[in-house]
Amino acid sequence: MILEGIIIETIKCSDTRAIHESYVFPAQLNNSRIQFGGETLRILDANAGLSGVKFLPGNLSFVTAGYDHVQFLSPARPNDILTCISYVTGSNKRAVEVFTKFLTTDTKTKDVEVAFIAFCTLIVTNEISEIHFPELVGESAEEKFLLATYHDRLKERHTELADNKTIISHLNLA
Repeated sequence: MILEGIIIETIKCSDTRAIHESYVFPAQLNNSRIQFGGETLRILDANAGLSGVKFLPGNLSFVTAGYDHVQFLSPARPNDILTCISYVTGSNKRAVEVFTKFLTTDTKTKDVEVAFIAFCTLIVTNEISEIHFPELVGESAEEKFLLATYHDRLKERHTELADNKTIISHLNLA
């Protein structure tokens, strides 16, 4: 990470962690009385962006380029406590990968479930020829696993981008 001429060589995943907690309120529910997926994605995008801010130097701008491995695993219901945890799990060229998981805590039983997972790709928009990203250091078993499998996901993303170009070339523009 370059900050005012200082290069930071390593950063812990936990240093990029962003956490959002809230109740699931009735106004956020879909017709099945579970949290509307669009609300989940809104929280995801904001939280992943905070992780990006913590990882990147302040002089760099970025945008969300995509999501993958998006899985709604269990519903968020009224009065659940929803915890969204995001942290950086990889970087390459102009791209930064952020992992996000949503946990639900039942306020009555205190049972915790994984409700949603996704990877978000952020792209640096500054016109810079080279970006020096710090090496990420995982501490927990989860972080170490996600760091170790980053290049596999990166390969999958490149394949998917090529597939998307083929699909787009066959779309009607009217």
